[in-house]
Amino acid sequence: MKPIRFSRDTLQFPQKDFDMVKEGVVSLGILTVLIVAAAAIWGAPFRPAVTNQQAALQNPIGIGQEVLGDLDGQGGIASYGPPYNNGWHGQAQSVQSFLGFSPQTWWGTPYQVNTAQADVLTPLQMLATASHDSALTAALHTYKTASYTQQQAWTTAMTNALGKATVRNGQVLLPSGHYGPVALMVNDEINLAKSGLLSGALDRETNGGVYRWNVQNDLLFLQGQVLPNIANNINMAGGQWGINHDEQAYPGPWWLTPYTFLYQIPPWSTGATGDQTAAYAMGLLFVLLILVPWIPGLNKLPKLLPVHRAIWRDWYRHLEKTNACGQCPLRASCTKEFSGHTIDQQQPTEMVPSCYQPDATFAYNMNDGLRSPSMMPLRTSTD
Repeated sequence: MKPIRFSRDTLQFPQKDFDMVKEGVVSLGILTVLIVAAAAIWGAPFRPAVTNQQAALQNPIGIGQEVLGDLDGQGGIASYGPPYNNGWHGQAQSVQSFLGFSPQTWWGTPYQVNTAQADVLTPLQMLATASHDSALTAALHTYKTASYTQQQAWTTAMTNALGKATVRNGQVLLPSGHYGPVALMVNDEINLAKSGLLSGALDRETNGGVYRWNVQNDLLFLQGQVLPNIANNINMAGGQWGINHDEQAYPGPWWLTPYTFLYQIPPWSTGATGDQTAAYAMGLLFVLLILVPWIPGLNKLPKLLPVHRAIWRDWYRHLEKTNACGQCPLRASCTKEFSGHTIDQQQPTEMVPSCYQPDATFAYNMNDGLRSPSMMPLRTSTD
């Protein structure tokens, strides 16, 4: 007689009412209370947002270096490339390409930023106009009308001088040198930041005379050295697993551990295309996880790694205690279920113990086959 394939039909087993909505609502309520209580007791430390004013008051030299980087093209955003610009004089420093594949450049530069103009010259011109500062107006005119070579000579000298500068009573003291109008420009922008008005000047944006709230330039202004230095001081930099934890010993988004791990090892931690290749690596891993059921070898892992037995250990302990599996005539075929083995239809008729409800039993009907059992419950459970 032709053997039939073993099939697990839920109708062979006793049925039990289960209110999934009730269980979900109760579980959500319990978790909400626990999460709120845990956050109230062990909540992560609150650190206010870093502002230009705060940075200028605490580290005026750092703000001066940001201003010079934006002015001479040495800053990170000034020479970044898409989506902000095409680099400094066409030389983009932060365009990532892997085997000629560079999605970063596909959309061009939709968020145009000329750091010299947007972050330095325009805010200073606004300050000069509002304060009727003739000295600053003259300095800006001198800088704008000078040759590019002369501008670079001034900014280079000023950059070197800031490396030797000191701060006294909040003022940056420079060694003597030929800085042209740049010294006055940098000092005035530092004072503008200290006053708290620089953010407003950076955030300006009009659209046909209607103001919009756009803080892009303000967010990008401190990206050169100030924010990385602050991140390093509180162990939040990329090389310190910063994305994976909060300040001190507080946990962060632990689910990003695989992604963050790549940034701790070469080539991702050292290569110029670290961000791009890390994204590709995680994408490949995600595809492998999706295809696990169809990849030979990997699809056997659930059987080789008995994680399900650890999760349902109470249930398996019950089976061992009652020897329910030892008495089950479907035991052999059950163990072969996922391998596609068959069972013989000439199996003798006998009682099949209930694996899901110990106080009920089944009568196996050989004539009807496995899909038409005769169920004889001893009592109905309402637990």
